[in-house]
Order: sequence, then structure tokens, then C-alpha cells
Amino acid sequence: MSELINFTELQKVLQEYAKEAEEIYKYQISLGGKNASRKLTDTIKSNVVVGDQAYEVSLSLQEYWKYIESGRQPGKFPPVKALLDWISVKPVIPRPDDHGRIPTPNQLSFLIGRKIKEEGIKPFPALETTKEELDKIYHERLSAALGHDMTIYIRKLIAEK
Repeated sequence: MSELINFTELQKVLQEYAKEAEEIYKYQISLGGKNASRKLTDTIKSNVVVGDQAYEVSLSLQEYWKYIESGRQPGKFPPVKALLDWISVKPVIPRPDDHGRIPTPNQLSFLIGRKIKEEGIKPFPALETTKEELDKIYHERLSAALGHDMTIYIRKLIAEK
């Protein structure tokens, strides 16, 4: 009886795909100026899961990736803590008000939050762009890897007869 097909070449290409996904996503985030704290790009992790019926490539990202990807509709005030964290790492230089006073970080976070509440945040589809780039690079390579693994399997089947 023949053993099950072994997708070693496909797995190897998927591992490369996962690492490339990390690099392209980091580049996209930096390109869009969305990497102030570097927290998002420094904590990204890729993973290839081999299942019985499917292979899955995933990226583990900080929770706020969705606000970068989808933006934020006007109408809701963003979390103050997130704004304070952002202000502490982003080189924000506040302007003095009409009386020459410089706003504190709390006041500045309120002002930024109010602007986000009124205008929202435009989407920056870095993940979608990453997927499109990966498809251009890996479509043929994944097909070739699958073909390679199938050829080896078929040769084993023929040799057994």
C-alpha cells in the first residue's frame, strides 16, 4: 500500500512565503508612515499551519492593525491611552495656543482624539497590498512546488507496481 503524498516542497515554499509576508508587510507599514512606535512591525510573527486538508499561512499582528487597514469612521473618540502612547513615541511638536501655552500630553491627546472623532482616519490597506504582492511573487512558485511534490508521489506509485 502506498504512503500518503508528502508535500515537502510545498511546505518549504510556504515557509518562504510566510517570511516574505512579514517583510512586505513591514515595508508597507513603513511606507505609509504607520510605524511610529515600531510596535506593530517589531511584534509581527508569521506561521504556517499544516492541517489534514489544508495549509494556512497567518500573520500575528497587534490588535490595532485593523485601524490601519480599515481606517476609522468619524463619530467615535479613540482610546486615550492609545493616543498617549502614540504621542510618546511620535515626534509630535504641539503649537502654542493663542496665549502662548503649550498643551500637555493629555490635552494634546484630547485634541488629536477630537479630530479623529470628527474626521475619522483614512484606511491604509497594507495587508491587502501585501497579499497582492505575494500573489505576484509566489503564484508560479506554489504551483511548481505542488507539481514537484505530485511528480515524486506519482513516481513512487509507479515504482510500487
